Parts: sequence; structure tokens; C-alpha cells
Amino acid sequence: MNDSIKIIRFHELSGIEALQIDEVKKPIPEHTEILMKVDAFALNQADILTTLGYHYIQPSLPSSLGSEASGTVVGIGPGVTKFKIGDRVTCVPHYNEKFYPVQGDHCLMLEQYLTHTPDEFTNEEATSFWMQFLTAYFALFDMGNVKKGDYILIPAASSSAGQGGVKLAKDIGAIVIGTTTSEDKRQFLLDIGVDFVINTKTEDIVRKILEYTNDKGINFSYDPIGGEFTASYLDALGWGATIVIYGLLDGSTTELDILRLLRKNSQMLCYSLINYANDPVKLEKGQKYILERIKNGKLRPIVDKVFSFEQTVDAYRYMQSAKQKGKIVVKIE
Repeated sequence: MNDSIKIIRFHELSGIEALQIDEVKKPIPEHTEILMKVDAFALNQADILTTLGYHYIQPSLPSSLGSEASGTVVGIGPGVTKFKIGDRVTCVPHYNEKFYPVQGDHCLMLEQYLTHTPDEFTNEEATSFWMQFLTAYFALFDMGNVKKGDYILIPAASSSAGQGGVKLAKDIGAIVIGTTTSEDKRQFLLDIGVDFVINTKTEDIVRKILEYTNDKGINFSYDPIGGEFTASYLDALGWGATIVIYGLLDGSTTELDILRLLRKNSQMLCYSLINYANDPVKLEKGQKYILERIKNGKLRPIVDKVFSFEQTVDAYRYMQSAKQKGKIVVKIE
């Protein structure tokens, strides 16, 4: 019996080029841990930040990474009650006292961060939906109280989390304004349900938002960009608007004029899915909401491109190109 596994790991904080495949001893699950044979794992911008030491999760070198994977249970700890050997499972994005990275041909995971894979999904789809839809669910409905008829701004709408926001917002009847910096993605965004598209490289975001909302302004912004970008649309906020910032793609410090927020009785909130995933009650509620909509066919992730395990660095390079229109997945053969 092979007592080693292969994992993606980095030994220095120098970005994705430092990633390599290392062979390590196969872990033995303890307590409520599960050993999963990984069939596929998904990539996220947070992974790139982790390799640079810029993420919420601070790595201890050498470190592996990743929080989205699907696969099959091949080992269980003595405290596991919900799963058995052979079950198809998928990971909920997580962070506990101990980080459980998933990018390898096997990984350990706590039982509380696993769910059974929906029968409707392939392995590639199964690794692609929890981050996408749960991130949007808590931001829109727990923090933003988004409702039918609201005008919703979704910057970087073609991203995985952006697509999740679009689909959940449209499901309840909200009106979605999506932004992009690529004209090539305009039709794609319209096809997935965005009502109005703004190319922020060529169009004035405030003027277009006010045009599309009949001068009412937006009720909610699901913003992964932050920095100077967020400041650029404050004059297009509606009364009582909420901005939820869940990413910092802009790279600059987010400095907002408080008066411009106060004039619209608006607020800015900071958000990480990880914090919600550690609340069992909220997590269960969010999972139930998403799974119901998967069952009735309303939600399905888009997988943009699939890479082999040996091509993991190439997959991240592709992510950095910003050409993707869906999830980037690595498949373990």
C-alpha cells in the first residue's frame, strides 16, 4: 500500500512560480477528520495571494494551499458520523485553528467542511460551486438584505464569485449591473443574466449606473475590487445602500469619503466567507438554500477550463491572464 501522497506546495513567498509537486507521507485521519482521494480541485485568486503572504490565511512554510476540492472518502477518523468510505464529497471553503489545504492527490478535511456531492454534478462541477454560491449568498442576503427589484452592482461580474452573485440576485428578481474591463466579456455577462453591463475602461461608471437606475442609484454593491475603484462609484449609491467588500483586486488602499457615504445614509462592510463558514447555524442555512436551487436546476457552476495536476502552475498563469469566464479546475487522473 502506498504510504505517500503528492501535494502542491511552496517553500517561499514568491508567488505561483514557487509552486511545486512534493511527495509527503499520507496523513492518517484523527477525530472528525476525513481522508479524501481528490478527483479535482478549483483555483481562486485567494490562492495567489496566499503564495505571496498577502491573504487572510498566513501560510507556515513550506505550505500547501487551496480550499475547494471534490473526491471520494478513503479514510475516516473515529469521530466521523456523517460519511462512510466510498462517499463522493466536496469541500466547503474553510479556515479553522488548523488549515486543511486540498491541492494534492489526497487531502485531509474536517467532517464539518464536507458535504455529499450533488448527483447532478460532475467532479469538476462539484469542486466549483460552494465558494461561488456561498460567498454570494451571505453577502447578498445576510449582509445586504437584497430583495426583489433592488439594483445590484456586481463588479468583476465574470469572475466565479461574481457569477454566483448574478445568479442568486436574478433568482430573487433583483436587477443586476455588472462591470468588466473586457469588451469580449460583455455578451457572456448578458447571457448569464446581467441586465446592464459597464465596461469600466471605456465608460463612466457613475453616469451609466444613474442611467440604468433612472437616477435612483444602486441599493447594493458586491465588490471584490476595493481601493480606488470603490471610491469611483460612491456618487451612484442609492439611499440606504450597502457596499460589501470581499476582495482587494485593485491593489490600492481603500480610502472612502465618509461624507459621500453619509449623504446617502449608506454603509461599507468588510466580508470574508471564512468567517461565516465557522458559524454552524449560518453555514447550514446557506448550504440548504444553495442545494435546494441546485436540485431545481436554478444553479449550476460554469467550468471554464480544466488542467492536469502537472499543469497547476499553468492553470494559475491562466487565471492571472483574466481571460476565464468560469471556474478554473485541476483534474487528478
